[in-house]
Amino acid sequence: MKKQNEANKTKRSSCPISCTLELVGDKWSLLIIRDMVFFEKSTYNEFLDSAEKISTNILNDRLVTLTEKGIISYTGTAKRKKYKLTKLGHDLKPLLEAAGNFGMKHFEGSKEYVQKLLKEAGR
Repeated sequence: MKKQNEANKTKRSSCPISCTLELVGDKWSLLIIRDMVFFEKSTYNEFLDSAEKISTNILNDRLVTLTEKGIISYTGTAKRKKYKLTKLGHDLKPLLEAAGNFGMKHFEGSKEYVQKLLKEAGR
């Protein structure tokens, strides 16, 4: 949690949207968190298998950053890490749901895409 407090010292403003974007404002971090929240992914290779095809160097960077910010934690060895959301990470679920609902409303094919993913995940 110390890293989050340090980030707060350099924040642009006290606007809650700005603060949240400083915490998780890049697309790859949000997609990793999405995979953890909705698809229960927890390993490096599971994240690599996502449809967006994140590169290995970006994935590694984002996992380190999300860990430093206190959004995720991990167990296991350096080669066999298993990631999980912290309380802070779980608190992002409503944000992801709102973004998903917006996308399904405004982007053609999005709703069908989500339904396909949920079916594949057995939900």
